[in-house]
Amino acid sequence: MHAIVPGSVGLSSPGMVLWVGIWTDQFLAPYEAYLPEVADFAELAASMIRYQVACAPWTLVAGDLSANTEQPSIGLLGEIRSDVRAGSLTVGGKRTTDTFGRTDQEQGQVPPWGQAVESGRVLTTGSDPSEIAPALSAAPYGREDIAIVFDRLDFGNHEVQNYFWTEDSRILLTCFALARPQDRPLFADTLADPDNGPVHPVQAFVSVGYKLGGDRYPCPAIADAVVRMLGPGLVVGQTMG
Repeated sequence: MHAIVPGSVGLSSPGMVLWVGIWTDQFLAPYEAYLPEVADFAELAASMIRYQVACAPWTLVAGDLSANTEQPSIGLLGEIRSDVRAGSLTVGGKRTTDTFGRTDQEQGQVPPWGQAVESGRVLTTGSDPSEIAPALSAAPYGREDIAIVFDRLDFGNHEVQNYFWTEDSRILLTCFALARPQDRPLFADTLADPDNGPVHPVQAFVSVGYKLGGDRYPCPAIADAVVRMLGPGLVVGQTMG
């Protein structure tokens, strides 16, 4: 397994966390990019709740999505989750990337160094993991990009608590099933110049955007869920920025 080290953060006195550091978007994907059967992808997403990795409600989104914008502060899915939480976005509602005011240089940069242009609509939301499979069966699976976004991580799971250190409702966990493979850098720092490092093609994968967390390996609870459904050949990479 290829594990990437997240960015360092600062801690103050015991029991107090300083919100410093930078956002990390970590992905876990098979060695080969492929689109699983609908039932297998549904089971991957459902297992996040069943094994106490994430908490409902979950939101099923379809559209034109980027594999490189899972950081809650910049990606469309972070906006969709926030609006679903607030009740300002419901089933059938759509969101698109706001590109107003982007310079020519910004428009010429591709993610993760540039802003992705995304669009997505909410197909359904739910609390019961058993409802994910029928919802996906009715979705444009394989024809459009699909994402299942969870409301938050389950910090009642000690593996989640130990890895991410302190409960943080901003952490964004998403299961992706893309219509076509997209490339993700194995390591990228959006605050630095692109170094044209190695990339990995992803199609079905899990991504988690967080600010505070462990290093050198992915969260065991998340990795176990991915390996259980997508196989033991696991690639892990990250974007910091």
